[in-house]
Amino acid sequence: MDTSKLIGGRYKAKDGPVSGAMGDVWPAEDTKLGRTVALKFLARRRLRQQGAPTEFTDWTVRRFERESLAMARVNHPHVAHIYDTGEHDDELYIVMEYIQGRSLTSHLKTGATLTLERTVRWTLEICEGLDAAHSCKVLHHDIKPDNIMITNQGEVKIVDFGLASFADATQSHTAVGTPLYKAPERWSENPGSVRSDLYSVGCVLYEMLTGHPPFGNPQDDPMTVGRMHQDDLPAPPSAHRPGVPDQLDSVVRILLAKDPACRPRSAEAVAEVMRNIQNFLGAEDVADASVRADLPDSLGSHTRHSERIRVLDRHIFELELQFGPSNQAVIEARVEHAELTGQSGDTRGAAALYNSLGRDCQDFFGPYDVQALNAFEGVARWIATSGSE
Repeated sequence: MDTSKLIGGRYKAKDGPVSGAMGDVWPAEDTKLGRTVALKFLARRRLRQQGAPTEFTDWTVRRFERESLAMARVNHPHVAHIYDTGEHDDELYIVMEYIQGRSLTSHLKTGATLTLERTVRWTLEICEGLDAAHSCKVLHHDIKPDNIMITNQGEVKIVDFGLASFADATQSHTAVGTPLYKAPERWSENPGSVRSDLYSVGCVLYEMLTGHPPFGNPQDDPMTVGRMHQDDLPAPPSAHRPGVPDQLDSVVRILLAKDPACRPRSAEAVAEVMRNIQNFLGAEDVADASVRADLPDSLGSHTRHSERIRVLDRHIFELELQFGPSNQAVIEARVEHAELTGQSGDTRGAAALYNSLGRDCQDFFGPYDVQALNAFEGVARWIATSGSE
C-alpha cells in the first residue's frame, strides 16, 4: 500500500505500522487540523491471500463500514473516538483518536500485582465506556487487556470496537474472539450480547486481581479453554490474593456466571457496584498528618484514600511524562503512593508497588542505591503487616 501520498487528501502516515491479523495501524498527521491520529486499515487483500472465502470478506467489509458508522455516534471519554472513514489503494480505513499510553496488557506484564484501587477504578471506567457503546447498540465482542489502553494520565480508553469480530478470517462468524476472555455461550454458535461483553469484563477483572485469567493461558489449545469456560468454576480471586474484599469476589462470581441471565443486566449496573466498592476502599481518612502534609497542594483536599490515591496516581503519570521516570519527584511520589495504598488496607498492593519501585531504582541508580534499599524495606514491612492481619 502506497503511504507516500496523502491518504484521504489530508492524512500523512508517519513511522511504521503496528500489524495485526486483520490489518495495520499507522500513526498519522491530520494536515488539516494539525493533530496526530491513528489510521487503521482493514487489510482486505490480506484476507483474500489467507484464503478467506469471498462471502466472508464481503461480510467483513460490510461489518467494518457499519460498525465504523455506529462507533462514530459513541462519544465517551473512555472510548477511543472515530473521526473519519475512507478508502485508499483499495483498502478501507478508519481514522481514530491517537492514544498516548500503553495497554493494560503492558501494565499486567510488569510483574507487580495491580493495586486494588487501580483495579477498581479501571474496571469502573471500562464499564462506563462499554455502557455508552451498548446504549448505541454496539457490542465489543473482544474485551481483553490488549484492547484496553491506559493513557499517560492513567485513564481507560477502550479500543477496537466492531473490529474484534473479524479476529480470525478462517473461522465462522460466531467463532471469533479471544479464547481466554470469550463467554461460554459464544462457544456454541451464539453471537453474544451485552452480557457476553460483561463476562469478558469479569475475565479481565479476574486477571487484574490475580495476575492471570480465570481459565487457561495463551499456550493452551483454544477448544480446551472453551470447555473450561463452559464447564469449570474458577477459584475466587481471594484464593490467589489474600486481602481481596468479599465484594470483589462476588462481582467476579456474578460476571463469570455460565448462564447469561445470571449476569448483571448492564455495564452501568456493574459500574455502580464498582463505585460503591471504590467508596469502601476509601472509607477511612488518612490518619498520619505528616503524610497528608507532604502531598502536593493539589492533593491536600482529598481526604479519602480512594480519591487521594487516584489523584496521586495521575500526578505520577504527569511527573513521569514531564521529567522522566528517574526524577526525584517521581520517586518520592511513588513512595507516597505505596504508603497510601497500604494505609487504605491494600497491604499486598503496597508491597507490590514498593517492589516495583525498588527494582526500578536499582536499574536507575545501581544495585545498592539507598532508595532501592528503602523500597525493599517497604516491601518487607507491608508483607509483615499483611501476615499479621
